[in-house]
Amino acid sequence: MSTTETDDLWRGTSDTGSAIRARARTTPAQRLEWLEESLLLAQAAGALARDRARRQRQAEEWASPR
Repeated sequence: MSTTETDDLWRGTSDTGSAIRARARTTPAQRLEWLEESLLLAQAAGALARDRARRQRQAEEWASPR
């Protein structure tokens, strides 16, 4: 696998090459810690509640007879 292909596996929307390589070097435990911190931040910012409400509205729209 070429470097470009490897980098593509780790690419986000605005990642630089160095950010991609740094993330690729993290351990699974470090990735889980980062994920937990990200989810806690999203929860504190209200993003999770907004997303749950959006999904609930969608589910209700799909379930309602037309």
